[in-house]
Amino acid sequence: MATVKFVADYEVEPCIGCKLCDIVCPSGAIRMEARKPIIDDALCIGCGRCVDRCPEDIMWMKEREVPLAVTVRPEEVDQAAVTALLEKAGIEASVSICVCTLTPGSEIAGAIVKGAKNLEEVCAMTGMRSGCGIYCVAPALRLLEAAGCDMTPPGQHRWYPSTLSLYDLSDEVCAKYPDAFIAEDRALFDPDQKYGPLHKE
Repeated sequence: MATVKFVADYEVEPCIGCKLCDIVCPSGAIRMEARKPIIDDALCIGCGRCVDRCPEDIMWMKEREVPLAVTVRPEEVDQAAVTALLEKAGIEASVSICVCTLTPGSEIAGAIVKGAKNLEEVCAMTGMRSGCGIYCVAPALRLLEAAGCDMTPPGQHRWYPSTLSLYDLSDEVCAKYPDAFIAEDRALFDPDQKYGPLHKE
């Protein structure tokens, strides 16, 4: 769960319509209309990327009147479906997918079971990527892929449909790079051999 205390805002007139704020927004809260950004406060996770990227320095974060709690609660989704999705993706329920917000795998999977179809929707539902946005992308994409979602990245957005894990590397790769200790890592992280490659159905 993330508690979002800030929301993006900007000064209309100096805006040059460059679209960078739209491009870098991880939750899809910004869209362009008539070359001006329209900010959906309900989707803004307060990450500040738009502020950092604005070449005209006309965007800022303002404090919300009421903080926004962004989460997917266990009682909102079918837990059997969440467990099945986590197992298919090879991700433990309790592992923090987003270390900035401590959002666990079960919540990311819950967002997908609840209806999130892409990375932006997962971010808007969970608050994931409101911090660094680095480590959480690959496991979230892996869960989306395991759910059969379209893995085509939106135009100009900075995420790529690459979700390789230990379980996706072939035995030939393991043998070719013995100093990478891939087999040893598999045995350590998955001693019961519960997980495997992410197969498309």
